[in-house]
Amino acid sequence: MNVRVAALPVAPARRLPPHRVLVAAALLFALPQNLVISGVGGSLTPGRLLGALCLLWWLVARFGGGLGLKPAPNPVRATLFGALLVFAAANALALFLGVPDDRLGSADRNTLLLAVCTGVALLACDGLNRPAMLRAVFGAVVLGAAVSAFAAGVHFALKIDLRGYLSFPGLTAQGLGTVDLARGGLERALGFANHPIELAAVCATAVPLALHLVRHGRYPLLWWACVAVLGGGIVVSISRTGLLGLVLVLLLSLPRIGGLRWITGVLALGSVVALAAVAVPRLAEVLGNSILGARTDNSLTGRLDDYGYVAEKLAAAPLSGQGFGTYTAPPQPYLDNQYLLTAVESGLPGVLALLVLLLIPAWLAWRIFRRPGSIAPELRDAAWAVAVGLLVCAVCFATFDALSFPQFQALTFLMIGMSGAIVTQAGGER
Repeated sequence: MNVRVAALPVAPARRLPPHRVLVAAALLFALPQNLVISGVGGSLTPGRLLGALCLLWWLVARFGGGLGLKPAPNPVRATLFGALLVFAAANALALFLGVPDDRLGSADRNTLLLAVCTGVALLACDGLNRPAMLRAVFGAVVLGAAVSAFAAGVHFALKIDLRGYLSFPGLTAQGLGTVDLARGGLERALGFANHPIELAAVCATAVPLALHLVRHGRYPLLWWACVAVLGGGIVVSISRTGLLGLVLVLLLSLPRIGGLRWITGVLALGSVVALAAVAVPRLAEVLGNSILGARTDNSLTGRLDDYGYVAEKLAAAPLSGQGFGTYTAPPQPYLDNQYLLTAVESGLPGVLALLVLLLIPAWLAWRIFRRPGSIAPELRDAAWAVAVGLLVCAVCFATFDALSFPQFQALTFLMIGMSGAIVTQAGGER
């Protein structure tokens, strides 16, 4: 008599969900990035270490199999690799033409930091396969930026620097160097960022993500509070960059909410701004002068003077630049424009690659948002948030050397990766 014994089901091995790793990375990058791991040397932060692990995870999954990732063809990933290939080719040509030895160390360091952020983008692109995962990463970005903005508000109003109270075992605080915080007789706040402009750019980029969570996340009052705190962080940074980003978010909200709601929201926002101007007239005066007096502002005229220097450097090496990551200021002048800095370092091909890297993922996400009926409402709204966030990033790149600031650099690449995830999810729904 033959007796067949049914095989017992074998439980699959438990894997760490990619979105939890990305949530941790977003929160770690929200910490002050001058808190570095002790005993390692250099500028290795917990966020960068986790970003390196994200890259290792993706490489093992892509070429070794396993770890729960199944990378499929994706135009955003192809765009990312194409841009990196252009940067590498321009850098190879610059090295062939000759790069001073004293700049090679800076080039190696910046290349490693770019690789770390690439790992975050790749894991987001191929690991976030459900809207709930996107929602979790959105929440981490918004909460991290809101906490930094709250710290900026406390510093501006009470002159209490919460950064000084952050102390973690195994981490050492490095100096931020010389940061000019004075503007119009007021002291600009930087929160947990490295500069007030970085704080403003991070907050402006996080606003559309927070608006998505207001509509589709749990606890909408929490996310409305985050929107308010992020707006306050931009105000106390006294930065035209953040205000420009907010205006862009406001304009691109029109196709999302419709004309009547948009007009109502603009009127409500105008009322809040008017009340704030009455409550804090000095701050309102400084902000008004920063906008209306921009033509006579030394910071703006200095940016315009940079174009002549960049034109000379570009004429000398139009295809290669002087080498990726080799720009040092001083002795070279400060370039408060990432596109100009990329032109000097990687030539015209590098500038085009940077534009493509920012605009193609934004365009793909915007197409998904404008595709009614065939895509779930939550995914369409997430596509709107990521597209608007990337457009804010593209604008901010023209106002400061964005890739030199670790929080904003990591956030930009995370947004690129989330655009790829949305493209993949939208293709699955179709």
